[in-house]
Amino acid sequence: MRQIYRPLKFLIFFIFIFSLNNEIVFAQNIDKSTIEFPDAMQPYNWRLSLGYASIKMPTDVYLEAASARFPLIKFAAVMGLPSNFLLEGKINTELVTNQFVLGARWVYNIDENLHMGLGYSIAFLYGQLKQFNYDSKISGWFSYPSAALGYDFGNLALTFRGGFSFINSLQSTSGSTTVDFAIARGNGLYYRITIEQRFYKTTTVGIGFQMNYVKFYYPEWLMFPTFDRYYWIPELQIMFSI
Repeated sequence: MRQIYRPLKFLIFFIFIFSLNNEIVFAQNIDKSTIEFPDAMQPYNWRLSLGYASIKMPTDVYLEAASARFPLIKFAAVMGLPSNFLLEGKINTELVTNQFVLGARWVYNIDENLHMGLGYSIAFLYGQLKQFNYDSKISGWFSYPSAALGYDFGNLALTFRGGFSFINSLQSTSGSTTVDFAIARGNGLYYRITIEQRFYKTTTVGIGFQMNYVKFYYPEWLMFPTFDRYYWIPELQIMFSI
């Protein structure tokens, strides 16, 4: 359980720092520049973010994959559509792993501060590594239905999002051996808590803590299918709207 609590310490620390800055940086409502908060946007307006994720893999997985770890960079774009719909795209990359995500969300204001949203995304994964004694590549399609509940405190926004992970198709190659996992399967679930606060003018900084309960975690695709069981995998995310 230590891998779960350690990232939580960082999340609590950033919550404390945010609370100290409440009276300093805000002249507008936070929900006009957020990425994660379920807020309607003017049709065809854009919001962009650039971020980084720190992942704590289970010890037995980490020891085998340690020589092939790279930082996970996240880029996201959200565009407003009519009728409270949003179109979103994401690129998650760590050099040898690339995930391209396209999805849609529908958001609804329960009241002035409490918002909710429903979403569905599809993702294409491509990874290749021919170093560190590896000769492997992988490709596949995933889907992620999700639901979110957010609260606008005026000076910051808090969002809770939960969802499921499904593998629609997956093909893995190691050397001259190719394995095709063509049968769709449930892969697990995740939940994420995100705090977003205004950083400078119309930009925001966001801190998120995500717990993944999955069999296959795409940043560590080199280990699949060596370990055929579910793992709790914590992930600390930092993002800036740009």
